Amino acid sequence: MVRTLLSACILSGLAISLAHAGPQKFEFHEYGVDLNIEVIKMPHFPNSLIADGYLEGDVKIAMDIDHDGELRDWIVIESTHPEFTESVERVIDSWRFSPPYINGENRSVVNHLNIHFESRGSVVSFDLPTSVLNVRLNQLTGFRSEASKLSDIKELDTAPYPIAQPSPSIPKDVIQKHDGTRAVFTFYIDEAGQVRIPALSETDGEPDLGMLLATQDALSQWRFQPPTKNNRPVKVKLSQAFVFKDK
Repeated sequence: MVRTLLSACILSGLAISLAHAGPQKFEFHEYGVDLNIEVIKMPHFPNSLIADGYLEGDVKIAMDIDHDGELRDWIVIESTHPEFTESVERVIDSWRFSPPYINGENRSVVNHLNIHFESRGSVVSFDLPTSVLNVRLNQLTGFRSEASKLSDIKELDTAPYPIAQPSPSIPKDVIQKHDGTRAVFTFYIDEAGQVRIPALSETDGEPDLGMLLATQDALSQWRFQPPTKNNRPVKVKLSQAFVFKDK
């Protein structure tokens, strides 16, 4: 298997319209990113939410797409209601992705995808800011909000506590050659305490690609005590800096 370093430098928004029930193809060509998504099965607006008075909803996910177009991992980072999330979960494995390109170079990427649901009429799709969800109509009409999103680390009951932190396996001569270089990775911790979608966000100096891949592999094996907010499991996004020093 050819491994490629996952870059989080490109976090782009894609909008999908749910106005049609059949397969749809969506093309994204902005900010130097070229990516096509073929949505074979469309998520449906849950009938139970229509009965509860919901008129619209949104699900925002982060996707890890490798250089061959394989969806290696994905995680919900915001959702108006769990049933919207479940609607996406039922169909996303059928979606097909083209090999992504960044500035003409075939690379693995992390992308954000916004999926907007409406219960009736034509659908206007648009990107939503990370902190904004379309729950205002439900709140105004008195319906209980079931929205969820990433928690801020300051909101957690306790700071994330690592229970497994394997170190990157890097040959000593490689570290000596790149002594003092630094890399920062971002990642999510899910409700089970597992690290999801570790991605390189910045570097200082000129670290070796093998060093970065080894660090990414090690980070993907880290485990934390499940993060909680008000004693309820939540997801959180963190960053971790690695300084490669010859001791």
